[in-house]
Amino acid sequence: MGEIDETLGALVVAYVLAWGLFGVMSMQSFNYFQRFSKDTLWLKSLVGGLWLLDTLQLVLIGHVLYYWVITNYDNPKVLAVSVWSFNIGILVTNTIVLIVELFLARRVYILSNKNRLLTGLIVFLSFTYFGFEMAVQVRTFQLKRIALFFEFQWIASVGLACASAADLIIAASLSYYLLKSRTGIKTTDSVVNKLILYAMNTGLLTGICVLIDMICFLTMPKNLIHIAFNLVVGKLYTNSLLATLNFRDTIRKGAKEVHTFSLNAMPTDTTANFKFRAAPGTETTPSMDRTLNISTDNGGYESTRSIQEMKFANAV
Repeated sequence: MGEIDETLGALVVAYVLAWGLFGVMSMQSFNYFQRFSKDTLWLKSLVGGLWLLDTLQLVLIGHVLYYWVITNYDNPKVLAVSVWSFNIGILVTNTIVLIVELFLARRVYILSNKNRLLTGLIVFLSFTYFGFEMAVQVRTFQLKRIALFFEFQWIASVGLACASAADLIIAASLSYYLLKSRTGIKTTDSVVNKLILYAMNTGLLTGICVLIDMICFLTMPKNLIHIAFNLVVGKLYTNSLLATLNFRDTIRKGAKEVHTFSLNAMPTDTTANFKFRAAPGTETTPSMDRTLNISTDNGGYESTRSIQEMKFANAV
């Protein structure tokens, strides 16, 4: 019974969780196309493609579970056989991870003023992960034995370590460069702080999940608990990317707040424009300049700050 719990049981639990995350991802995809209909074609294609890959993974793993649990319910030896849909399902997950990490590497590239070394490191780790996992997949396809995952344990483990490292570097890099984008304006910095927290949470979540997958793979080679994490992690990646894209709407709403302050010392019939820059010591670009439209005919002024014009907004 214990062996069934740690093999089929683990996969069934993961499959149920994966369906739940897929529902969240589908809702986020719907919201994205509703809110950002003016996004570029490649970005819309990215979202649509990830949704299709997520759907394909669920269909493939569903076929695997039906084959193992229903078709061969009284034949536990069949668990040693690598079903074609099982192999392709894992390949789809690996592809999702690669696509999302490359997209986030692009964000790091933009925020870091085109830091090729840092971006190149993330891209290298992402492709190394994909390449090592592909090597194991090819051998599994050829010999049709799940045990091959464990015979090439070190290759798969190195690949998972690279994926986890890429996620953690992405989270740290985005947080660092967003921190440098602070302007000294309270409202603006509040939004930046939210972006930093969001980047850390999403990067750490996926990175830690992949790390747990690797640990389970190394410490429990005779069960499929690590595969259960593999099923879920793909959904975490797609959800994190969609949440990041949809979060732009929150940024824009928060950035257009209008604040009124008392300027009793100024004439009551004056209208003026003032430009100001970020706090001393903060690196800025021309697009980070701010303009206050001040109207004192009512004893106060209004300032509109557009976070969208800031450099980091292009990477969200």
